[in-house]
Amino acid sequence: MAGKKRVTRQKTLSFGDDEGSLSLLSPIQENSELVISDNILSVSDLAKRIRDVVDCPLLTDIIVKGEITGYRPNGSGHLYFSLTEQGDNAASISCVMWKYSAKNLPFSVKDGLLVQVTGLVDFYPAGGRLQFIVKKMEPALSGKTGLFLLKEQWRKELEGKGIIPRPQAEIRDPPIFPKNIGVVTSKTGSVLQDIKNVISRRYPLPILLASTAVQGDGAESGIVSAIQSLQDKVDVIIVARGGGSFEDLFVFNHPDVVTAIRNSKVPIISAIGHETDTTLSDFAADRRVPTPSAAAETVVPDRAVLLEKLEKDRRSMHDTVMWILSAEQKNIADLKRRVDPNRLTRKLELMHQQTAELEERIRTASIRRITVERGNCRNWAAMIQKGAKNKITNARLAFLTQKEIILGRDPYKPLELGYALVWKDNVVVRSVKKIAEDDRLTLRLADGEVITIVESIK
Repeated sequence: MAGKKRVTRQKTLSFGDDEGSLSLLSPIQENSELVISDNILSVSDLAKRIRDVVDCPLLTDIIVKGEITGYRPNGSGHLYFSLTEQGDNAASISCVMWKYSAKNLPFSVKDGLLVQVTGLVDFYPAGGRLQFIVKKMEPALSGKTGLFLLKEQWRKELEGKGIIPRPQAEIRDPPIFPKNIGVVTSKTGSVLQDIKNVISRRYPLPILLASTAVQGDGAESGIVSAIQSLQDKVDVIIVARGGGSFEDLFVFNHPDVVTAIRNSKVPIISAIGHETDTTLSDFAADRRVPTPSAAAETVVPDRAVLLEKLEKDRRSMHDTVMWILSAEQKNIADLKRRVDPNRLTRKLELMHQQTAELEERIRTASIRRITVERGNCRNWAAMIQKGAKNKITNARLAFLTQKEIILGRDPYKPLELGYALVWKDNVVVRSVKKIAEDDRLTLRLADGEVITIVESIK
C-alpha cells in the first residue's frame, strides 16, 4: 500500500456534562477502507493508554451514589460488587473495595443497600475491564435506614476519638444553687415554656436563652454556636428539644454537636426527645434526663422542699438550744447551792479542822520517823566502826606475815650464821670450777667484806 494516500478522521466520544467532559479520540477509516497504521500497538500498550486516559482529575476522588448489586465478599477481606442505577437512566459499574478500606465499615454491606461511595475509576489490564476503586462508603442519606446507618458510623468515629462516652471521672454535677441557667433550644414551641414554668415554680432564676433551630439541614451549626455562646456566662446549660421522630432528633447525633457538648466548660444536661429516645449527644453530656421539664427539675432545687427542710432544721436547732439552756440552768442552780455563804463557812471550818489534824499527824509522823532513823544511824555507825577495827587488825596481821616472809627471803640473813658470799669480777661464784689459782675474790660476811687471793683449789 506504499504510495497510497490514506485519509484518517477521528471520532470524539464524550462522557459527563459539557463543562467536565472526557474525550476519547478513536481513528475512523475514511470511505470504510481498512487502513493499517504504521504504529501498531500491543495489548499492554493499549491498556497503558487507557489507564493514562482514566488517570485524570475528572475520574479521581469522586463521589457516586447508587444501589449495591451482585455483592460478592471475598475471603481475603476484599469486597466486590456493582453500583447500579435503576430507571430510565439505568447504568452499572463494577466496584471493588480493598480490605484495608473495608475493615472500618460501621455497617453491613448487602444487595439493595443505597450508598454513596468515594473513590476513583481504574482500568484493570489483566481482566480488560474498567472498575471503580472504593476508598470510602457510607449509607446514602435517604430514609430512616440510611440515617440509622450514618448514626452508627458517627458513633464509631466518636468512640474512636474518645469523645463518647464521657468517662465517669469527668462527669460534673450541676451546682446545687446556680446563679443563672442557660438553655439551648428553639424560642418557639413548648419546650422553653415548660422549662420556665418549672424553674419559676421551684426556684426562680434568670434564664439565658441561646435560641437555635433544633432540626433540619444546617441545624447542627446553630446548636454548636448556641452552646459556645453560653460558655462562661451561666452555671449550667440545658440542651433541650421536645419529642419527635428519629429523623426530627437526628441533628443531635451530628459529630459537631456531640463534640461541642463534650468540650463544654459548663456542665450540660441533655433533655432531647422522650425517655425512650437516645441520641449520641446523651453520651457526651454530663447528665441525661427524659424530658425538658425533668432537666429544669435537675438544675434547680425545690424551694418548697428547701423551706420545709429549713423549718425542720430551725425546730431541731431550737430544741437543741433549749435542752442546752435547761442543762446549764441546772448546773448554775447547783453551783449556787455549793457557793452559799453559810455552806461555804462551814466548808472552810471543816477544811481548817482537817488541815490542823493533818498538820499534827505529819508532825508526829515526822518525829517518829526521825527517831527511828537516828537509831538506825547509830546502829550503822557502830557496825561500821566495829567492821573498820576488824579490817585494820586483819590488815596488820597480814602485814606482819608478809614482813616475816620478806625477811626470811633476805639473801644476807644466812651470813649471820657464819656463811659468806663469794664474788669474782662482780659475779657471784657458785662453783669451784669458776675459780682458778691467784684469782682475786671478794668475800661478803655479815658485818663486812674481805678481799683474798686463791692459793689452791681442792
